[in-house]
Amino acid sequence: MAIFPQPIISPSPDAVEFWESAREQRLILPFCNACQAHFFYPRSGCPSCGSRDIAWVQASGRGEIYSYCIHYSTSIPELRNAVPFVTALVTLEEGPRMMTCLVDVEPEPMAVHCGMAVEVTFVKSTNGFMVPMFRPT
Repeated sequence: MAIFPQPIISPSPDAVEFWESAREQRLILPFCNACQAHFFYPRSGCPSCGSRDIAWVQASGRGEIYSYCIHYSTSIPELRNAVPFVTALVTLEEGPRMMTCLVDVEPEPMAVHCGMAVEVTFVKSTNGFMVPMFRPT
């Protein structure tokens, strides 16, 4: 299993369940029972309606690239050995967008494009967390 270097992850109390599921290689999303909306990032209140009636639901793990950036340098010390790498904003099938890194794709403009279909995969970080990242389908 590949290990992806990254800054230390320190989950907020609202995100503990998200990271526990990621450890099991499952992608879950917060879901508002009041307005029936998925959202991301994990938080205690729905960003659409303000309700605190939140549940966790299994996500499909599929989406498409909304936007991306190929990084040829970085000021983040933990990522310096990973350049070049691709970060992306992925629109999940369920609706929310998720910032992520792309794996299993060449970090070059001809290999990545907006609208590209992707699926979740889990990569172990240098600090032991399983991190949801995405790869082309």
